[in-house]
Amino acid sequence: MSATPAPQVVKYAAARKTSRTKTLLEFLKIEHSLFALPFVLAGALLGFLQRDGALVYGPEFWATVGLVLVAAVGARSLAMTLNRIVDREIDARNPRTATRAIPAGKMSDRTAWTVAAVSAAALFGASYALNGLVFALAPVLVGIFFLYPYTKRFTWLCHGVLGLAFLCAPAGGYLAVTGSFEGYMPPLVLGVAAAAWVAGFDIIYALLDVQFDRANGIKSVPARFGLKGARLIALGLHLVVIAALLHFWFWHARFTPVLLGVVAASALILYQHLLVDPEDVGKINKAFFNVNAVVGWLVFAGLAAAYA
Repeated sequence: MSATPAPQVVKYAAARKTSRTKTLLEFLKIEHSLFALPFVLAGALLGFLQRDGALVYGPEFWATVGLVLVAAVGARSLAMTLNRIVDREIDARNPRTATRAIPAGKMSDRTAWTVAAVSAAALFGASYALNGLVFALAPVLVGIFFLYPYTKRFTWLCHGVLGLAFLCAPAGGYLAVTGSFEGYMPPLVLGVAAAAWVAGFDIIYALLDVQFDRANGIKSVPARFGLKGARLIALGLHLVVIAALLHFWFWHARFTPVLLGVVAASALILYQHLLVDPEDVGKINKAFFNVNAVVGWLVFAGLAAAYA
């Protein structure tokens, strides 16, 4: 007859499991999927329109959307995990990032690599199930994920490499559905908007670390051009976003919802520049997450409303 575990033992095991789950969720920052996911879905929607001429809500449609979501979440989780692994020593030296899971000792390198492997399996498995083209291109995306955290060691253009990863979001969604580059211009223009948008707000976020970066030889736009120069460059990138979004709307000019989504997203992108204060971490975090988490969804909502 087996002994029944003491209540305190059960409670400890449950608390430990909860703590591990909380650490994993904080490590992956799943909520950051809100940035890329709407652009992936917008690309997929454009793919359905290119392939079928309309949205046909059948089993095949939902199966494809499900696989696109698995691939997108796997890709984003892999990118975050690789970034945390590569930057673990830098994060340990930076007071702002020293509490992250790996430098704080809450997660081992082995566990982090396991998370990376599971994320990669989700990306490659879903890509294989979608079509041969996205499966063949998946290693290119992973290469960008590996490259990004290293670039800050030798060039202030590192923000652009992060933008390049986001350029792949609508492109990936489109290719996942079509399996072809035919009719590729609309998702490419949307990808340019996503790339400039992310590069711009990554520069804004880097304002928090300008002193640390300069002291430790980390390359970034704020470290190279100062606070004022960095804010101007970020604003310039975001003006490129607005131009690209308006250009994207030209393909759907008869659809008012697309224009409304583009205008609302553009207004929020400009609004975050009014929030930015390099001396106020709270305001930059608000600009980074609260505002930017909505931008992509406004564009996707306008597109979906036009064709639903």
